[in-house]
Amino acid sequence: MKDKLKKNPRGHVHGKRLMIIGAVCVLVLVLSSWYSVVYNDSRLVVPMDFSSYSFQIKDLPMILSIIVFAVYIFYLFISLFLTAVKRNQAANESNITRRLNPRLGYLGFLGLLGFCGFWTYHVDQRVFPFAFFLFFGFFGFYYEGKMSGTFMDERFRENAVRAQLTALKVMCSFTVLAFAVLCQGKLFGNVHYTLIVATVILALALALGLFLSEYLLYRYDHDDHEQYEETEG
Repeated sequence: MKDKLKKNPRGHVHGKRLMIIGAVCVLVLVLSSWYSVVYNDSRLVVPMDFSSYSFQIKDLPMILSIIVFAVYIFYLFISLFLTAVKRNQAANESNITRRLNPRLGYLGFLGLLGFCGFWTYHVDQRVFPFAFFLFFGFFGFYYEGKMSGTFMDERFRENAVRAQLTALKVMCSFTVLAFAVLCQGKLFGNVHYTLIVATVILALALALGLFLSEYLLYRYDHDDHEQYEETEG
């Protein structure tokens, strides 16, 4: 049986802090949207022409909530990147998988923000929000957290390589097939729709690769562990 180390409480606190801050930001955004709908004629909530936009004091709650949410997303990216770098370095030095709270997998629900792209495209033809579908890959944090503190023996490393290769094959196959269809011509006769679909496909393909690499590693390791117990039994 593989050795398990005690989870790092500091990592748990940091993960809980990220989720709490995110929940507060979403709540503030929802409340400001409600305020705008009820007291400000739904300004900055429903599609509007920003070329003729003029600031009003009632717009301030909605503007501030959007800024706060954008800052949180930026902070989330930077925090996760720095944490990943530090934990990967520690894992390579100790041969122990990085310690991660499985509940960070809930960050995958941020992928739902990708649907905001339909609203922004309708307003000013921006397609960037569709890239948020990449966040669906964060569901893989759940399975990585389930293997937190696992000793990386030779079998574990082989499973990790096999999982990454399988995830890469699936991701590439999905991307190639989708783009082969898109390259046949304009989707619905509109090049903009083709760009939207291409952006969504790329984001989902990357998310699929991130998720599968962690999920398959968990399944391979779990299956090997069950086989080992049956052999010992």
